[in-house]
Amino acid sequence: MWQHEAAPVALNKRILRTALHEILMTRVAAPPEYLLPLHWQGGVHTELQVARTKPGTPRRATAPDAIDLIRQLSKVCRDATTAATLNRLGDRTGTGKAWRAHSIASVRYPSRLPNFAKGKDWLTLKQAAQEPGVRASVVKRLITQGTLPASQAVALAPWVMRRADLDRRAVQSAIQAVQARGSRPSRQPAPSGLSPETSDRMLREPARLTPYPDSHSCG
Repeated sequence: MWQHEAAPVALNKRILRTALHEILMTRVAAPPEYLLPLHWQGGVHTELQVARTKPGTPRRATAPDAIDLIRQLSKVCRDATTAATLNRLGDRTGTGKAWRAHSIASVRYPSRLPNFAKGKDWLTLKQAAQEPGVRASVVKRLITQGTLPASQAVALAPWVMRRADLDRRAVQSAIQAVQARGSRPSRQPAPSGLSPETSDRMLREPARLTPYPDSHSCG
């Protein structure tokens, strides 16, 4: 009857008041918890252990996963972009509200999260491609191959990498090989309907690719 879906809460309360004589509470320091001896009608005693909230811990705290994501995105994204990413993931603040730029700032101080200078030591995939002047697909391929170290906290988050890692010998060799292939004169005829000048410009300019999920307006 207690767990029956048709049993109202008021009935369960009446049953509990009838069967339970008293509840005592003892505070325990280590581990921080409460011991609740339950004295039932008829002389049976049971004990319930309830974890105690640590001093200084707010009741409505930001989820640890959200804090980790804010720490990662703060390397390359401004607060408004970080908030938009958290909202797309369905995350909410400690009070259950949608994320805003000021919400990110309010979490940073108590959590002691650094506020990185954007576009300096850390880069997104798009920014990393702009440094040597190659396509984003080239940088993405280097990441996939393990040549360029990078991390992506979640699927909708941008790729994050150190600017210094672009100077790695293997990364520079791969980029220079791509640039060398791109600098060779093309012997292909111009596509139908295009002038030679237009065709040459299309071959020299990087193609417009559909942005990766990590190429949001960070920086």
